[in-house]
Amino acid sequence: MKLYFENAKALAEGIALLEKDLDIELVQESEAALTVAVTEIERSTLTVTLDGSHATITYGGGAARFFRGLGTLMAWIRAGETQKTLTETPLFKTNGAMADMSRNAVMKVEMVKTMLRKMALMGMNMYMLYTEDTYEIEGHPYFGYMRGRYTKEEIRDIDAYARKLGIELITCIQMLGHLATHLQWSAAAPYKDTENVLLVGAEETYKLIEDMLNTIKECFSTRRLHVGMDETNGLGLGAYLKKNGYRNQQDIYFEHLTKVIELVRAHGFEPMMWSDFFFRLVGEHLPGYYDYDPRVQFTDEVKAKVPRGIQQVFWDYYRTSESFYAENIDKHYDVFGKDMLFAGGVWLWSGHAPLYSRSLRYTIPALEACRKKGVREVIATLWLNGGEGSLMLSLAGLAWYADYDYRGCYDEAGVKTCFENACVGVKYDDLMKCEPVEHPDGSVLPHTRALLYNDPLIGLVDRHYEGMDLGSYYRGVSEKMDCLTGELDVFAPAYDTIRKLSSLLENKADYGIRLKAAYDKKDKEALAALAGECDVIGEKLEALKQSHKASWMIYNKPFGWEVHDIRYGGLAARFQTVKERVLAYLAGEIETIEELEATRLRIDGKPDDAGRFDDMFSWRGYTTYATPHKIG
Repeated sequence: MKLYFENAKALAEGIALLEKDLDIELVQESEAALTVAVTEIERSTLTVTLDGSHATITYGGGAARFFRGLGTLMAWIRAGETQKTLTETPLFKTNGAMADMSRNAVMKVEMVKTMLRKMALMGMNMYMLYTEDTYEIEGHPYFGYMRGRYTKEEIRDIDAYARKLGIELITCIQMLGHLATHLQWSAAAPYKDTENVLLVGAEETYKLIEDMLNTIKECFSTRRLHVGMDETNGLGLGAYLKKNGYRNQQDIYFEHLTKVIELVRAHGFEPMMWSDFFFRLVGEHLPGYYDYDPRVQFTDEVKAKVPRGIQQVFWDYYRTSESFYAENIDKHYDVFGKDMLFAGGVWLWSGHAPLYSRSLRYTIPALEACRKKGVREVIATLWLNGGEGSLMLSLAGLAWYADYDYRGCYDEAGVKTCFENACVGVKYDDLMKCEPVEHPDGSVLPHTRALLYNDPLIGLVDRHYEGMDLGSYYRGVSEKMDCLTGELDVFAPAYDTIRKLSSLLENKADYGIRLKAAYDKKDKEALAALAGECDVIGEKLEALKQSHKASWMIYNKPFGWEVHDIRYGGLAARFQTVKERVLAYLAGEIETIEELEATRLRIDGKPDDAGRFDDMFSWRGYTTYATPHKIG
């Protein structure tokens, strides 16, 4: 549609970026089918009116408000509306997302830009890049080496693009822990305490941090900076201990935090950090990060240790109780002041498909508490541990945050309208069809990693799935996914990967269980059929690998895919071994298949009546226990 905008010079570059998404063409007034008058006011608000061939968008609180209005207006036009008015008053000053670019997958710049455009049309105004070592630092060639790190030019490009859409691009880095992928290199030895933590007090550590800050200053236009500072397990117990002797970890932490904040402010930045350390400090006897427990109280002595003027980020995506979030918001207000940011989550990090239902159950109580307590800034964290899934699928969850912000409540119909008509342009319910692949037992827990990576001969998780008709379940999931074909915009590659995964699990999910049962019964006919099924599984495994690879190369930089080549290659090799072992047994070349002689036990060590998994496991946990490692 041909549009002409009045008084929109400051928005022109952003509007131009959205022409294709909105199917509009910017023309002179005499050629326009629709004239849009734009007015910016000081108050944070959005009003859109349509009256025939004329429309108005009045907004305040940043350009992202305008772009939501523009998306809404064009949705009305496509629906055949000729007269309509809408006024929305946003709850939050900041509403955005933090995207994980450090856990194996680093999104291509063009895909980040795609997310930014969709978010702008939702009215979201902040995007945080979580980069542990995936950004370039001059003089540190091993920082992000072979990890797909962003160059300075790439970050500056993303930053400029985001600004045109009214989105603040903030870096979220780490200045103490979470740096294992860099600290593994010998070049990092001068500032390495443990495998994950920097060496506090070392001159080289603060030189590295200075260099981090210099890079960030060159690349980001905002002065807001997230310094991380969370999950610093082992602090002071490695090289620090050898150099300085034992010292209380809290004292080491506060010494380092004080120095970091001093450097950050010297470079002109306004720091923010994850707040969980302080809650762990006063709740060491409790298992969680933020506990709903009256014993978690901040004494005046502890409050005095907390550096002033650091915005604290309260993160949680595990609770369904609004009162839990409300109580912890109150504690943040009491200890740190009113300037806090809440970070919820859209669960992408526990398998191949997003856990939308689980995420929603945690999101709405959290946003309700934020609304009632007057929290002004919220974001959704989009972690991607392992990189099996796609960050693009998080857009359905981001629509909850955006729509809640502007409507002041959760309304499913409103979310769908926003998502389908104004912002993204595909069916919201189609994305929801991805999740069932994770839930063959009907629970909210994810299972694709267990069922995909489980070894067919060792069968570490087989005991957990005995008695379930997994083949029938996944045939049903595949049938529902089959409708997601054709032109599906940016989601098509992700859909195809989940569809291929479901097809594979029709055969593989219970393969080890069926193999063990046939072996125990000495059913040679069944064993022969299972040996032949290895070829079917091999073909489906190759189809999944190729689909996943194609999807990966569209969404992400190629670095990190090598991990999945290894995983898929290992599975293919194992099924070749299964076939060889079974055929050798049937031919009388071996008397037993020793792996199948072994009794299957639960992987979690619990009794059989404990139910299925009550936690999530990583790829390594399903492969072998031949060498010790953590499976969580």
